[in-house]
This record gives sequence, structure tokens and C-alpha cells, in this order.
Amino acid sequence: MALMRLLVHVAGEADLLLDSQDPRSSKVARVEQVRRRRTEIEALLDGPEGAGAVRRMLINETPQAGSASIPGTSPVLGALDTLATRPDLTVVILGTSQSQPGPLDTLPIAQTLANVLNGIGSADRSYPVRQATVLSVAGLAEAFVIDALTEYLGKMPQYEQALVTWGSGATMLTLGALTALSRAGLPWQLVLTSDPTAYQVVDPLEQLDIDPVAGVFIRWRMFATLDDLDRTGQLVVQLSDAQRDLVRQAAKRRRDGLEAADCASVRAVLADAVVRRDGTASLAVRRYITSRYEDLLRNDQNLYPEAKDLLHKYEKPGGGPPLGGKLSRIREAVGCDPVVDEAVGLSSYKWLFSDEVATLQRIGIGSHNLCPPSPNDARLIGDYLSRYIEETSWRLAELPEPPVTPADTTLVVWPAGTASHPGVRSVGEQVADGLPTTITDFLGVEQARVHAVIFGVDDGEGSRECAEQDAALIRGFPDKDANTGDGEAWVELIDPNPDPAAIEQAIERRLTRETGALLLVPTGKKPIVLALLGAMRRVGARNGLPLFVRQNATPKSGNVYAAVHLWPALTEGDRPLLNAAKGALRALELDVAWRLLAASAIDPAVTNQARQLADTFASRRSPTGVLEKSGVDQETWTTKLITQRLEVVEAALAHAAAPADRIRLLVLAADAVEASIAAVQTQKRRRPIAGRDDVTRRRQNGNFGKFKNQLRDEVERAGEPEVGSAQILLLLNQARNRAPITHGTTNDPDAVVREAVGHQAKKGLLSATDLAPRDLATLLRRSVAAAAERGFGDPGRADSLLRLQEKIIGDIGQALAQRDAMPNRVPSARTAPTAEGGAPSPNPVHHCPDLP
Repeated sequence: MALMRLLVHVAGEADLLLDSQDPRSSKVARVEQVRRRRTEIEALLDGPEGAGAVRRMLINETPQAGSASIPGTSPVLGALDTLATRPDLTVVILGTSQSQPGPLDTLPIAQTLANVLNGIGSADRSYPVRQATVLSVAGLAEAFVIDALTEYLGKMPQYEQALVTWGSGATMLTLGALTALSRAGLPWQLVLTSDPTAYQVVDPLEQLDIDPVAGVFIRWRMFATLDDLDRTGQLVVQLSDAQRDLVRQAAKRRRDGLEAADCASVRAVLADAVVRRDGTASLAVRRYITSRYEDLLRNDQNLYPEAKDLLHKYEKPGGGPPLGGKLSRIREAVGCDPVVDEAVGLSSYKWLFSDEVATLQRIGIGSHNLCPPSPNDARLIGDYLSRYIEETSWRLAELPEPPVTPADTTLVVWPAGTASHPGVRSVGEQVADGLPTTITDFLGVEQARVHAVIFGVDDGEGSRECAEQDAALIRGFPDKDANTGDGEAWVELIDPNPDPAAIEQAIERRLTRETGALLLVPTGKKPIVLALLGAMRRVGARNGLPLFVRQNATPKSGNVYAAVHLWPALTEGDRPLLNAAKGALRALELDVAWRLLAASAIDPAVTNQARQLADTFASRRSPTGVLEKSGVDQETWTTKLITQRLEVVEAALAHAAAPADRIRLLVLAADAVEASIAAVQTQKRRRPIAGRDDVTRRRQNGNFGKFKNQLRDEVERAGEPEVGSAQILLLLNQARNRAPITHGTTNDPDAVVREAVGHQAKKGLLSATDLAPRDLATLLRRSVAAAAERGFGDPGRADSLLRLQEKIIGDIGQALAQRDAMPNRVPSARTAPTAEGGAPSPNPVHHCPDLP
């Protein structure tokens, strides 16, 4: 038996050939017009010609003078005539019936339309409609549409295809229907009904020549993740050979950077830290200071052979002091030490005392406590890193240039209407009140800058003037009480039937290197909204920017329109985003993980749990203040969770095979302990997620310094032959300091542990080297036990952070299983990747510059 097709239609006054846009009609008048028209139609249905008379009226109506009718064809009947290839359609008509009934609820219109369509189908077996059903929607928000349509689809047999009318009815309900169909895995197309003379079926998800999310991973500098997704065939559009070559070179450069192979590779890891704003990604910042100094010193010595290594000169025989201490000693030696005086004018010396190094020092101090760079520090270092960008390779390969500065800007696009109705705020006023939290979460900022492109129609009806007013409002940002920062806006004039290429150009030329997301506000005439959807989808794919579509249902409380439609994520890369988030969770790049989840269509509760895990692991209170409100004491979520944090790192080691990944986990384990201790007694004022000020950082480091001194005193007093908990935790800290990404030179993490054992034994801080850990896995396992022994929490708890991490990964797995059960859309025309060892590709190979 052939499968049926499904047509979803949002009922509106236009279906009864009534003009809902007539500014002369009040709500009361429109309600009366609908009542009269429904009464007229019901009378015709009961008459001798029945549904046939109604069909002729709604297709060929010529209004009489003074009538409220409009000429043309009822949108739903016109769509059905376009689809009249075979009688296999089930029609679902959505009508609103709000919990507080509105005078213009459309459920009565939907019921009338269903009666008409069922009557026509009964009388004419060749008519495409087999059954028309009404679904009552409790409101305009997407959740109401999803609930109603999902429940209906669950009761019905499988459909071959879905079609959705586009041109009449509430756009909010139509977009909600697309989400429900996408979530159900039902392929869909739109039936355009705006022009009654040219109904047509279109696919707004037309094939792209670049994967819609590949650029997102490049924007987040997640090269290894993108390479893995490409290798396993999870991208909608596979990478070309030239693109694959660039991505793999960039992934290798990050691995080399974690092993401190050379200055350029360390610089790539530094760029990752700045862009991702993940506290666990800031490991390389201070290593870059010394790596860059060594490069510059070699250049200086080519011209001045007598130039000396000042950092080595002012290092104590047994190691130390820390880099900051060395810089202080060098600065104090000016005028006293001839070697230093001779170096003052050299590039290497100037580098050590530059603004960039001072900023890197601040970021490095924060990285010990798993703090991401502050926005100002990230921007300053991003400006420095931009000197090393070579754009041609990535652009020639038709990929976006990997950024070196964090994205903090949302480009908001909307078509301007005409004069607002009384009591209805313009889109500019709505945006001024704040952006959807999904976007600020994805960007990882509390306050995002807003750039706006506002399209106005210069037809003398007020659209241009409204666009100019909204633009002026956006330029008046920031609003200290909203989550929006500095604003900029441009007005673009278009025709009622706009040129898609012109729209794309108008949007794309307003992108900056700080742009991190696109937001469409789908208001106004539907042909323009559809053109904007297509243009922004293509612009987003080319530039690695996720497209968000704002819900326009009036907020239940406050003024901020906080929700977004989910179908763009579901249809344009939800699987890769979820897989990448799962990988980031396993690798303990926790802030990256929850931001990727925020851009997906997964249940927001999962995203919130991932963010809670990231905050708790890094010993920082949530920006929402949940812990403060719940009365949880400081010790409970700082030192009492050290054991749990180390458990998470130990478990992650089982998934880390590469030396660079294992080295990162070694550093992360020690940093997690330090962050836990440092967080104590520094919480009198809440720390912003974006970073902490210098005073707080110094206080935190002082806390951990006291803790280490206590451990040393304990070891020296005890003199026990066994390697106790104090010795193990000191050993973990020393191993961290000897990792190649911090201060050491050994790339093998197990060898790093053995080096640390030897150093601690010489210092008298390790009583029995033969009983000490000799590899990283053993060190982490014994660190968990040491933390538990010292009262820092119990291991193996059912409610531990490790169990929370496993639950989130399981939830993502369930979401992926649901996505995998969906039918795939038409595959891309792009050629699949060449197999390893296959024939060479005709595509040119582009070489990745030192800093991608």
C-alpha cells in the first residue's frame, strides 16, 4: 500500500477570503466578518450544491463593492489544486485556541475549512484530500505546535512526505510545524501561496556546496573533531581533499602545541584558548611567552652574538622562581647588571615586558584555576595573534578563516514593517530588551554585541521609516540592564519580491571577525521572510555561523523574546553538533561542550546540566546564582568535591590515547585541585564567568600557596616511609609543572611523572621513590585516593560529577539515536572523500599557515 502524503496548513482569515491586514478593520469588525463568512459557508454546505458551491466561491470570488472579501483564491484550496496529482493527502489544519481565548483565535476557521475539504473529498473521489483534520493549538509558542502535531503523528501511520503551506496564517505556527516534522524525521517541503497566480512547491533546504556546520567547528577551532566527523562520514557535505588537508594540518598543529614542539604550534594552542574561552583550554599561554622569547633571542643573537638568555640567567640552580618572579628580578636588575642593560634594546627583551606578555601572564594565572580569559584579555591577545593570519589558504579552499579572537557579536536580521499597532513594540525595541539566551549561551558571553541589518521596502507605506527608527535605536546601545552590548545597524532597501543574491551580499558584507551567530526575526511578509531564511542559511554555511530563528510569541513574563525555533538545528547539522559535544565532554572541554549543545536542538535541560557540570568542575558558581539561593556552603562545592573532580579526570584518561591528550589531562587534574582550594574564601563577591580580576586571582593563588606549604610541612614532620596523601598531591602538582605545555621538555606523560618523582625525592618531599607512581594512570588513581583520605569527598558516589557526566553523555546518545532513526534528506552532490591511498584529487592542495 502506497504511503500517504501530509499537508499541514495554518488557518487564517485569508482562507475565507477576508483581509486581515486592512488597517481600517478593528478586531471587533474582523471577528464579525469571520462569523458572517462562516455562517455563509455553512449555509452553502447545507444547500443543494453543497461543497461544490463553497469551492467555487473560495476559488473564484469576485467581491462586491463594499464587501470585506478580497479577490483571489483561498490559500488552502489553491495549494490543494497545485498538489492534485493523486488523491493521497491527509490535511491537518492548525487553529489556535488559547487558554485565555483571544477574539481572533483561528480554531473556528480551521473547523470550517475541514468541513469544506471533507465535503469536497466526499463528493469528488479524484480530489487530493482523503481526510481533513483540525488540531487545536493552545498558543503561538513553538512548544504548543510541537505538542499538538507530535501527538497526532504518533497516532497515525507513517507518511511518505509532508508539505506545509507558506503564505498565510501565523508564521510562528508554521515554523513550529516545521520543527515538529523535523523532529519526527519526516521530509518536508513548502507550498508557496502568497501569489495566487503562481503556487509552487519549493525546498528551502536546497543543497549547499559546503557543510552547514563544518564552518562552525572551524570557528571554534575544533579541527580534530571536524576531521573525525569527516572521516566517519557524519557531515552532510563531505570535505574536499583541499579542505581536508587544511583541517588535518591544523589538528596536527594543536597536538604539536600541547607537546610544545615549536613556537608556531604553541601559538595555535594559545589561539584555541582565546577563541574557545574554556578554562581547560588556557594551558599553553605562559609557555608561549618563553617559546616566543627563545625565537626572538635566536634572531637577536644572529646580530648580537653576545646577547644572553635572561630567563636562564635568573633561574635558580634547583629551578624557579616562576616566570613572574624571573621577570621581576630582570626588571630590578636594569642599571645594575650589564648583561641586562645590553639586552634592553633587543626585541627579545621588549617582548618580555610587552603588554601582550603582561596579558598572557594574567590569563596564565587564571588558567591555574580553570578560569577562561577575560573578554578584554582575550581581545588584546586576539589582536596580537591576528598578525600571523594568512587568509588565502582557507578562502581558496572555500572554508572560513579560523578566528583568533572570541566571537561576541550577533548579526540580527529582520524585515521592517509599517507603523506598529498601538501597544506593540517594534522589533528594534524588542531586540533592545535582549537576545534569546540560547545565543548568548552559545557565544559564552553574558552580554553580546548586536549588529543589525534591517530590510525596508521603499514603497511609501512606512517600511523605510520604521527601518530607520529601529536602526537608530540599535545604535543607541548598550542597555546596562539587557544582555546586549554595543550596537550597530544598517538599513537596506529591497523590492517586495527581493533578489536573493542582493540579500546575501547585504548580510555578508556586515560580518566581522567577532560575529559568532546569525539571528533572523521572522516578521513581515512571508516572501521576504523566506528569502531571508534562504540567504542567511547560505551565508551561515559559508562563514561557519549557526542560524537561529527567533520565536515571536509574546513572552509570558518580561519583555525579552528568549526562545528560538529548533528546526534549523534539527535539519542542518544536529548530529555533528551532538557528536562533537559528546566528544568534548569525554575530553573534559566542558565549556565547549555545553555551548555546542546550546546550538543544537537537544532538550535545554541537557544543556543546563552540561553547564552545571562545567561550572562545578571548575569550582565556580553558576552565573544564575543557583548555589547561593540554595544555601549550599562553600566547602561543599569547593574542597569537598576534589575527589569527584579527580575521578572525572581519571575516567577521561581511558579515552585519551595520544600523548598530547594525556598531557593535557595531567595538567587539568592538578589545575582542578588548585581551583578547588583557591575558590575557598574568595566568594564574598560572585565571580563572573568571563574571568576574575587581578585582586581575586592573587587571593586565590595565595590560598593554594598556603595549602602547598601545609602539605610540605606535613611531609617534613611525618618522615614516614610510605608515600602518603600529602606526598601524592604535591607530586601531582610537580608533574603538572614539568609537562611540556607548562615548563618541562619531556613529551611522554609517563616520563614526566617519573621526572617529577626524581625531583620530589631530591627535595625531600618523597620518602620512597620505589613506592611512588611511575606513570600517569597510577598517579591519577592514587590522587583520587589521596583526596578522599584527606576528607575531600568520597569516591564512587551515585550522585558524583562522574555520574552526571555519564548521564549527559547518555542523554546525548539517546538524542543521536532518535536523529539516526530519521529518514535522510537527499544526499549532497559533492563527491565523497577519496579513500586513503586512492588516486590523487584534482583539487589543489593548500598548505596551512603557521597559525590557522
